[in-house]
Amino acid sequence: MALDYTIGTPVMMQLGGFQFGINTAAFQTLARSNEWRWPSQDRFGKPPVLQHVGQGAETITLPGVIYPEWRGGLGQLDAMRAQAGKGEPLTMVDGKGNAMGLWAIERIDEKQAVFAASGTPRKVEFTLQLRRFFEADGNSLASGGFSLDSLGLVANSFAPVGTPTIPAEATTAVEQSKGLADSVMDSAKAMAATASKAYTEMKDKVAPYTSQLADAAGAALRVVDTAGQLQTAAFQASNVVGRNPVTAVALSSVQTLGNKAGSLQMMASSSSRLLRDSTSKLEAMANVPAATIQSVRVAAACAEKTATLCRQTAGEAAKITGVATA
Repeated sequence: MALDYTIGTPVMMQLGGFQFGINTAAFQTLARSNEWRWPSQDRFGKPPVLQHVGQGAETITLPGVIYPEWRGGLGQLDAMRAQAGKGEPLTMVDGKGNAMGLWAIERIDEKQAVFAASGTPRKVEFTLQLRRFFEADGNSLASGGFSLDSLGLVANSFAPVGTPTIPAEATTAVEQSKGLADSVMDSAKAMAATASKAYTEMKDKVAPYTSQLADAAGAALRVVDTAGQLQTAAFQASNVVGRNPVTAVALSSVQTLGNKAGSLQMMASSSSRLLRDSTSKLEAMANVPAATIQSVRVAAACAEKTATLCRQTAGEAAKITGVATA
């Protein structure tokens, strides 16, 4: 289902391609739960002792309400289900632009009430159950919960983002595919952090000019989501090849990664063009601080870097499939 957003309106949170807000679905509360595992070890003749074995599950519960005849419409829960049906973790970004890591939709509950004569509900309550997605080594795949300042990112600068490459020592399709996927995953993770920083700074600085730049914040937020999707695709490719190191599996996985990167490149390029246009609009206005204009330039440059990362990923993937099938 296509998501029809009014870009520039307040966004409470974005999960994958779905934006929570007054115009879509507004959650009423956010309940977050963290666990730390302390299994009990029984002892003969003595009380049991506890042993700390690490972090446990992390969950978020979002109950909310939609009034379809006022705002939101009837398609919002179907859009949520479409995101859940992708079968992949989704990047979460809060309303302040902070990346919150990757999350999986475990459950969606819906309750309809106050029906019109045609049976159309005038009130729809929902509850969304999310669980944090972690890598196999226990670290978060995305930089959720991090402090952007702790990454050494300062205004108008970028975190180091490497070029996705096939390892020189890799000779087989399996080694090449796994190596490329790992390289893309690292690069996309750094790009997602950079894009989040750029979005936060740009959004804060263009707030007085929102009516003239209604699409700019939405475009910058899409760049964050694009980098997050590329990171997820690379993780999935690496994980599949790692579990099943067979040439056919490797070629299929890296081709899927390349195709995903190609589609994401178009999204990033579109955001880059929109942000450059927003820069021109700001420059044409009177008395706009230079720092405000520069913040949008940074966001536009970030979008361009993301598009380049996607293009390079698609190109490297094509090298593997081309050489292997020659």
